[in-house]
Amino acid sequence: MGPLEAIAAAQLAISVGTSITGVGAERQAGDRKQEYIKQQQSLLGGADQQIGELAGMKTELATDIYGTGLGQSMFKTGQDLYGLTRQGMGLSSQVGFAGSGQVDTQMQRGLEAGVQSFGFQRQGLQDVLGQKLMDISEWEGAETGRIQSEQARLEYEMKEAQAQSKKKFLGIFG
Repeated sequence: MGPLEAIAAAQLAISVGTSITGVGAERQAGDRKQEYIKQQQSLLGGADQQIGELAGMKTELATDIYGTGLGQSMFKTGQDLYGLTRQGMGLSSQVGFAGSGQVDTQMQRGLEAGVQSFGFQRQGLQDVLGQKLMDISEWEGAETGRIQSEQARLEYEMKEAQAQSKKKFLGIFG
């Protein structure tokens, strides 16, 4: 073997050795990627459960706010109706029996207006609650979809990392 052939053989040996070492490093990188992906998958598994819990807490809060608003509206309407009734009774006693029919009519209109006002307030609160519940449902769906998409991406990356960690040099070494 001449000097050129010896140099070529040495270069080939160095190249093969470098390639084998490179494959080993690539396999180690694949193993590290797999560990990282497993950690990410574990975190996502817990996040999926937390979304349901958060949606439940948000729903509970929205219904509590609705209940508080409804209670306040009922209390105010009750106070208004009580005040109107007292006022009407006071006027009836002052105008006497002859004028009490007119006072009764005005009181009846006032009571109806108070009840109607409460109905509008209640409907408004129900509309707000319905919108909040819809927003919560949309949020939960979006977050669940995002997590499922991330899980699918991680599954793909895991397969790629597994293939990388099993890589062989020329199909025989490593």
